[in-house]
Order: sequence, then structure tokens, then C-alpha cells
Amino acid sequence: MIPSPLPSHFRIDEIDFNNHNLMGIFSLFDLLPKVYFYIKDTQGRFLWMNESLRNLLGIQDREGYLGKTDLDYFSPDLVFLYLREDHEVISTRQAILNQPWIVPGRSLATKWFISSKIPLFDAQNRVCGTAGVMRSLSHEYEATYPAVEIKKAVDYIFEHYTERIDIEHLASLVFLSRRQLERHFQQIFHLSPKDFICKIRIDAAIRLLIDSDLSITQVALETGFYDNSYLTRQFKRMVGLSPLQFRKKYASFQQKIPNESTPFRLESSES
Repeated sequence: MIPSPLPSHFRIDEIDFNNHNLMGIFSLFDLLPKVYFYIKDTQGRFLWMNESLRNLLGIQDREGYLGKTDLDYFSPDLVFLYLREDHEVISTRQAILNQPWIVPGRSLATKWFISSKIPLFDAQNRVCGTAGVMRSLSHEYEATYPAVEIKKAVDYIFEHYTERIDIEHLASLVFLSRRQLERHFQQIFHLSPKDFICKIRIDAAIRLLIDSDLSITQVALETGFYDNSYLTRQFKRMVGLSPLQFRKKYASFQQKIPNESTPFRLESSES
């Protein structure tokens, strides 16, 4: 597992963006393949992006993104989810590490990433920003152990999350005991295999709640939950809202988006 590259308590007031030595250290993030690093203030305005993220967004230099927000680059549905996670990190003062994310491309294909995000603090120990990294899950398979060890099990979950998935069967796919499989999932995702499956289903349900007019019951059936009440219980546990509350919050968020915003989705070139 690639660790989060910043300590869990990192003071943003100590960052001197004119310090060549410090910027030299930050430039090391430019050497990490398929790793996207950023720093934002509490208003969600970008203060720093590494070269991989700038290239992804088509930005030449720091002046091109300084003061802009996710809404300048990403589609409203993604921005809504990013802002919810930012708010959680800022309000709880706690990092969110190694979380799987579905990111849709311009094509029908979706990409899977591992995301880590931490709070940043000022001299008075107040949260004054966030820093985060996202990395391609496919690259994670290529680069790290135990990710390589459980690749087939994770791929199986992505392909069959709408169906019943037996944990013992997952373990057998990668020739591990159930306990070994659970330990590997905890190391990589900070989730048990059962909760990882639930997270993938919740993410799929979120996409349908945002992108479709399906009823909550239909969303449950389409995402492997099989009934409305089970989806609602798990959704509240992981998201903090019921599916209906979430849909209403997104609708309210959409109404506040300025018309001139330019949606952006990650391209399929990221493999």
C-alpha cells in the first residue's frame, strides 16, 4: 500500500509557495506516476496541484488554477461528492484514507481510484484547508503488495456487485483464507471485504440517485441491495443521509451552480 504522502497534521501556514527548497520537495509529487496531488483552502479553492493533475485538467502553470474550485473543472455531480468529503474532513478534523472512488469518463466507461484526504491546520490549530491524493487503482495493482494479491477478488466485486457475493468465494478466487483476505482489504482500503462491497454498491446507488429518476426501490434492485429498507439503512450508515435526503440535497446543490460552470470528467486515457 502506498501511504498518504502528508502527515495527518500538516500546517498550511508553514507553506511558503515562494520557497524554492519547499517547492522542490513539492515537485517530487510530479515524479509519481498516475498520482494526483492537490492542496485546497477551506473554501475549496486550489492552492497547489502537481503536474499530473495539471496535465489531466489541461492547466499549464499555477496561475491557471490558483483560486479556482472543483466546479471549474468537474461536473456538478462529482463536485457535490467532493465537497461532501471536504466538509467531513474539515468538520471532523480527521483524515479519510484509501477510499475507493468511481470516476466516470466522457465515454460510458468508469475508472476506479484510491483517494486519501487530510485536514490542514494553521498556527492556532484551526482547520484551514485540505490536501489530498488520488491514484489509479489499476496502477495500484501494478505497484504494490498486497494489492496485487487481491486483484482478482476486487475485479470480481466490480463486475458482480449487483449480485450476491460470498466472501469465502472471493477468498478462494485469490487462494487466500478468509482471514488473509480481510487483512489485505483492511491494509489497502481500511474496510472489510463486506464493507468494501457495500461501499461499491453505495457509490453505484449514488450515481443512480444523481443521474436517473429511478425510485429508491428501483435503485436498490439495480445495485445489489434487493430492497428499499436495506439500501436505506446502509446508505445512512455510510453517507449519513437517507437516499431520498441525498437526492434532495443534490437537487438543491444543482440550483445554486452558476450557469457558466464548465463540467469536466476524467478521460478514458487514465488506465
